[in-house]
Amino acid sequence: MIRFHTLRWQNFLATGSVPNELALDKARPTLIVGDNGAGKTTFIDALCFALFNRPYREIVRAKLVNNKTQRNLLVECEFSIGQVRYKVRRGIKPNVFAIYADDKLIDQSADARDFQAMLENDILKIDYKTFTQIVIL
Repeated sequence: MIRFHTLRWQNFLATGSVPNELALDKARPTLIVGDNGAGKTTFIDALCFALFNRPYREIVRAKLVNNKTQRNLLVECEFSIGQVRYKVRRGIKPNVFAIYADDKLIDQSADARDFQAMLENDILKIDYKTFTQIVIL
């Protein structure tokens, strides 16, 4: 079971360079509510981007970077599976993709596609389609 702890993002879509952070482990379950335009879908897009390298909505990857800053998009997701605490860092301009297990960087000797497959198959044990159909909804 995946237990989410925090999600941070900056320069992602309409959000600027000041990091946004949601603590997802303060209450169980966590319900995200808000007015239209409050950022609920941006949160979902950021979560999917961190874990699967693609947003929830159909948005071209280049358009994810804030159009004013045009750089330094960074999303970090911290979660636990069993006794292991993970952090996934993903960014654009510059490109970043790193996975930490218990604060130790996992060796990324494979190319990005293989590293992504390792994240989905070996750590998360869920793919994008299943995640969006079960976890998000």
